[in-house]
Amino acid sequence: MPLRLLLLVTVGLLLGACMATNPYDPVPKTLGVKADAYEDVTRWRELSKLYAFMAPGKVTEIPEGLDRVRVSHYESSGLRQTGPWRWEQTAVIDYVLTDRQVVKRVVDRQIWVSDDEGKTWYRENPPPDFFQ
Repeated sequence: MPLRLLLLVTVGLLLGACMATNPYDPVPKTLGVKADAYEDVTRWRELSKLYAFMAPGKVTEIPEGLDRVRVSHYESSGLRQTGPWRWEQTAVIDYVLTDRQVVKRVVDRQIWVSDDEGKTWYRENPPPDFFQ
């Protein structure tokens, strides 16, 4: 019986330590929805729409030729908080330049920020350059 109790306490402490050291805070729901929408646009939609996720006034020039980019794989690291109302995630995107049938990969480091305490989220940095 004492061995069983010791085992239970040890398992409980280990589980508690894992939860206490979890580096991922709960992702705000509105941010999760925005990041999922961004991934959906990247995978299935017109890539020029990625620029709509940027904060008003921060939109850079939309590059020509995005209609020749076909995304074949998108894998994200998951969102992690890096400051108050600031989250980041990294996505590895595989794609094909359809006019040349060239397969490429880009690492997309996304920085998401909110200036209204999480009601609205914007991408702070521009979408990746698919023509590098």
